[in-house]
Amino acid sequence: MKQIHMIMYHYVRDLKNSAYPAIKGLDKALFEEQIEYLLKHFHPLRMEDILQAYREQDFSSVAENGFLLTFDDGYIDHYEVVYPILKKIGIQGAFFPNAMALKEHKLLTVNRIHFILAEAEVRGREAMTELVQDCFGEMDGCRKQGLEIPANEALYNELAVANRWDPAEVIFVKRLLQNALPEDIRTEIAKRLFQKYVGREESDFARELYLDTGQMRQMREDGMFFGLHGYDHYWLGKLDAPAMEQDIEKALAFMKDVINPNEWVMNYPYGNYSDVVIDYIKTKGCALGVSVEARAAKLGEDNRFALPRWDCNDVYPKGTMV
Repeated sequence: MKQIHMIMYHYVRDLKNSAYPAIKGLDKALFEEQIEYLLKHFHPLRMEDILQAYREQDFSSVAENGFLLTFDDGYIDHYEVVYPILKKIGIQGAFFPNAMALKEHKLLTVNRIHFILAEAEVRGREAMTELVQDCFGEMDGCRKQGLEIPANEALYNELAVANRWDPAEVIFVKRLLQNALPEDIRTEIAKRLFQKYVGREESDFARELYLDTGQMRQMREDGMFFGLHGYDHYWLGKLDAPAMEQDIEKALAFMKDVINPNEWVMNYPYGNYSDVVIDYIKTKGCALGVSVEARAAKLGEDNRFALPRWDCNDVYPKGTMV
């Protein structure tokens, strides 16, 4: 059994000087400090090393206490900030963009939520309280149209459970708009709240936020690894089988030029999957999957289709786990 550290990143940017300094990302300077630390204490890996080890069922060639950096969602940060740093140092990153964001230049609801919350946080505590009330008001409007939605207080009590990163009201907004409401309803609510709090035209915002296909191909040619993160950032384990399969199929079709269709890696949006999802992706050529369980991965012992990853906030100097 070999233990390695896969580390999950999302936004990586010069936060203080960015347009959205409150976005939940890692500052560029801290990212560089983390890499310096990791190179002193661990051994850089390539995703191909891990795939080969599983293919041959021989983990002896994988460096003990190796590390691999993974990047979710396909942000422009990954091209403009991360990729030049990794290329200069000579280590690989594994990137998992959402196909719809790149193909259709559509803003994903998960990102609407990120920037709504970032703007509310900048405006202060009263704005966060107002945002929760806005969510209540949106649901009241839905009920007036005859939609059956649990009472606001009941939903808040169910969803507003703080975790190690966010307070209760932030978790409430996230969970409400990510999954608790029917898709068409939560999408429309998120669009309206995005306009109120961010006030940007969504297609323009999306073109600024995400990679494009040319940048992705350039990164791949320079040795970066690409895998799947779904098409529309759904909770795949909560979709019915036809919808889940369609999402995977569309993502595979879009990513066909940068992945090996017979040996690709799945990164589950929100870390959400099921046995049905795993059984299906196995039939489509998936060789490995990564989750959001925060711990070291034990190769040959953990489920190869749900290997755990640390959050970047667990890594020195942000955290103490790695």
